[in-house]
Amino acid sequence: MEKLQFKKHVLTGISFMIPVVVAGGICLGLSQIFGGIDIQPGTFAASLQDIGVAAITFTVPVIAAAIAYSIAGRPGIAPGLAAGALANAVGAGFLGGLVGGFLAGYIALMVKTYVKPPKVLQGLMPVLIIPVSSTLIVGLVLVYALGGPLAFIQSSMTDWLLSLQGESGFLLGGIIGAMRFDMGGPFAQAASAFCDAMLVEGIYAPKAASMVSGMTPPVGVAVAVFLARKKFTQAEQNAAKTAFPLGLFFITEGVFPFLATDPIRIIISCTLGSAISGSLAVVFGCLCPIPAGGIFAIPFIERPFMFILAFVIGVAVTAISLIILKPKAIENEEKEEEIDFEIKFN
Repeated sequence: MEKLQFKKHVLTGISFMIPVVVAGGICLGLSQIFGGIDIQPGTFAASLQDIGVAAITFTVPVIAAAIAYSIAGRPGIAPGLAAGALANAVGAGFLGGLVGGFLAGYIALMVKTYVKPPKVLQGLMPVLIIPVSSTLIVGLVLVYALGGPLAFIQSSMTDWLLSLQGESGFLLGGIIGAMRFDMGGPFAQAASAFCDAMLVEGIYAPKAASMVSGMTPPVGVAVAVFLARKKFTQAEQNAAKTAFPLGLFFITEGVFPFLATDPIRIIISCTLGSAISGSLAVVFGCLCPIPAGGIFAIPFIERPFMFILAFVIGVAVTAISLIILKPKAIENEEKEEEIDFEIKFN
């Protein structure tokens, strides 16, 4: 048996799930573009909506199967798909898919490791014995033991998030934005994974907060550089030219070159800007049905102009706060650092 590698298996599941969510989300977005909010049956927009819903329906089985595959290899796919489908059926949703994926994977791995049939039957292990026994076990566990509690937790969480409307969502958006403080690190990834999970449940406000807060830091820092060039080195001025488009494409890591030279000021200003842009996106009622895309996702976002406004405000806060936090020109700071170095080591 292998060590429990929770993060690895979850990330594998999310990486398999994201293309499905993207495809379904874009189809749903296109249906709203062609048909508006009130889509009429039998129209082209209704067909696009049906396609999007069909794709989104597969997200929970896909993440469960991918987690089981990450744990047990190909024998985990069948029980993983079954676990995800059952999670949808009992109302356990994304949470049920996660738990079901781990159950399916480790049950399949146990059967694969400890069940030793006669040599004449060994060829049936990967195609019959492992998938059938694993599917039966994980299915019975979900139906008779875990399905109900997981469905209750999932529905409670969903109802709570749906209750966060308008100003009451300010805190949620702010937390999602503030979790960008590590600029694409584990906290930012956790926030993004949570928002992707909410997409599966049809809750799109958290993803709007996540996307706008992820776009804000690189663009905000780049704007600060453009406005106050004398406070930044030539290397940082060059990096700003790359950070700006990366931020527009929802690649927060574009701010990394600045973190290396001035981490404290960058983290403070970027976290402040991201928290504000995330909060405003929720308060403004922005809804994002797809997990990635940056500026390319804006046409699919409900209330896109308010999304842009939240982004602009967050960028302004980031840029202004960074400029204020820079007390002197870089040249003077470098001289002071050289003096401190000589005092410490001479």
